[in-house]
Amino acid sequence: MRLRLIVVLSALAITGAPGLGQNTTSYVSYRSTISSDANGPLDLWVELNYNRSRTNAPIAVVMHGYSPATGNFANVRLNAQRLRDAGFFVISVAMRGRDGSDGIRDSGGLEIYDIYDAVEYVKGRFASYLNPTNVHITGYSGGGGNVMACLARFPDYFRLGSGFFGMSDYGYNTTTGWYFLGAAPSHQAQLVTDVGNPAQGNPAVMDRYLARAANLASQNNPYGEIHLFANQDEPTCPPVNNTSYRDHAIAHQSYAGEFDNITVHLGGPGQYVDFDGDAVHDSWELQSWPHGFPTADQQRAAESWYLSRLLAGQIPQPVLNDEDELTVIGFVKTRRFSFWLGDGQNAAAELNYGLGSDRKQFHMDLLSSNLSVTGRLTVDTSDMAGAYVIAWLDQERLGGLQAQAQYILPALADGQCFALERARPGDANLDGLIDLADLGVLSSNWGCRGVGWCEGDFSGNQVVDVGDLGVLAGNWGSYSPAGQWIVPEPGTMSLLALSGLALIRRRRG
Repeated sequence: MRLRLIVVLSALAITGAPGLGQNTTSYVSYRSTISSDANGPLDLWVELNYNRSRTNAPIAVVMHGYSPATGNFANVRLNAQRLRDAGFFVISVAMRGRDGSDGIRDSGGLEIYDIYDAVEYVKGRFASYLNPTNVHITGYSGGGGNVMACLARFPDYFRLGSGFFGMSDYGYNTTTGWYFLGAAPSHQAQLVTDVGNPAQGNPAVMDRYLARAANLASQNNPYGEIHLFANQDEPTCPPVNNTSYRDHAIAHQSYAGEFDNITVHLGGPGQYVDFDGDAVHDSWELQSWPHGFPTADQQRAAESWYLSRLLAGQIPQPVLNDEDELTVIGFVKTRRFSFWLGDGQNAAAELNYGLGSDRKQFHMDLLSSNLSVTGRLTVDTSDMAGAYVIAWLDQERLGGLQAQAQYILPALADGQCFALERARPGDANLDGLIDLADLGVLSSNWGCRGVGWCEGDFSGNQVVDVGDLGVLAGNWGSYSPAGQWIVPEPGTMSLLALSGLALIRRRRG
């Protein structure tokens, strides 16, 4: 693999900073894992700000604004370096089509995956400096929108997200979507180029806006701590972008308080929080964030809500629920599975899932208008490792396999159910039934030994013997993908065991 690390600026000392002379600013190229051009995977760029004297630093991702094609690193550099000086390893991402990154921008579509790819690359390349489990993301305006999109699409990845006056809906809602409320004519023109014109009501275009509506997928993330900042009179990205994100999640809560992790901060003149308890209105305690890149005081006024706890590791790593319902806007990626709809930016769906160690199941219902779109599902089966599992699609058996690191279902259609179920001991041919066919397999492999799996070794003692015949008899009956069993009477099982021994003796005679 060619060297892709280019250090442009290094050892930039800041007077009074920890590790004097160890502060470093560098530019790093990495590759997209989802998009290519004629030269191969897209080459993308980040600016890094970190201190070489620190180890195990939490990661802070700083996202740029919506419009500029260039100058994004410079725009957020002061904000990034304040986070570096606080103790973070800081990654400023230039998404596709900006500041030298390959590809074409798409206003909250595939470009959101560039953020994830950046962090994963940096985790590997700079492992000695950072804590890969403690990831924070923050951003301003368009970057605030990127924060909300990331929290919805990568729900168990970021410990904390903080978005400043971002847009959670680019134009799906024809009243409060950004295209209709707040976007300048130049912003509207860019949205038409990137996504389409939502004012025309074309169903395919509206599907693309739906696939970018992070506020409609906010219930995906009851895990990470989320802070959304805007002034009450914010004109460019009105507060409804924040309140709709919070309110939609609460409307879908399973229990009271499930989404207490989401806090909306609406600031304005004269609003102070006495963080230091000295009964003085300090400049850094003013809760006001006018549109733009925050000053030192404005940044500190927001970060005082969470920064010390984040640096101390007191905000826990998000852990995905074992079962839940996700709203997939284009794609979703968790530590345990990922789901990619259509081209990743043209459809949305509800995905119900369950992730038991014996059974993993998924059901998909499309929310967008084109019902022919399918989703690619990738499932982590490491907790089934070594077991034999049966794959089912709408209760039709797709096949049996030995569990590996991942299982990929290329196409899950609207209304379909998919399941991976650990094979029941006795189901030697992995057809979902425990019957005479399995007895025949056991007979054919009688005496088989080996560290690997022998068909018929139901007891797991690495030999097919009388103990496996007992397992087969004990589970005799019908096996359905719903996990229901028809178990015969004890007398039938005894008869089966005797018959099986007779069959085996005849074959060995």
